[in-house]
Amino acid sequence: MAPNLTSGRFRVVSLINDSNPPVGVNLTRPAFQSVHLNGRVTTWAVEQEGDNTYRLSVGGYPYTGVVVNRVTASTHPEQNVEWIATYIEREDAYIISAINDERNGWTVSDPNEANSRIALRPLIVGHSFPPRYLTSQLYRFEELEE
Repeated sequence: MAPNLTSGRFRVVSLINDSNPPVGVNLTRPAFQSVHLNGRVTTWAVEQEGDNTYRLSVGGYPYTGVVVNRVTASTHPEQNVEWIATYIEREDAYIISAINDERNGWTVSDPNEANSRIALRPLIVGHSFPPRYLTSQLYRFEELEE
């Protein structure tokens, strides 16, 4: 996987366990919904905004944002968060945080729940060199064919 993520269509997967479950949303289309593991719709549009900053959208929802510390897919423009995807070479994966809050990142809420929601929680960094991150906070972007 290249460390520099580019614009395109991807499947985002969590490294929470060996099955690398996809991150997505349900088929229903309310005005907004929580992003969670094993959602039925898993195609993400990634638009590069700047160095390591991106706009993310999933399942026809044009925006992703945060509501009560939960990552959401939304039809509301006020939910248009710009995200930072930081490549962690040691893990061959990314951590994802909001551009205005780099201390908190996408986190699988309950690693034991198959459909766990993705929350915005403090990034936990292990004291090692290079640093280690929790698997519940690591993601890969798998490019999809156009």
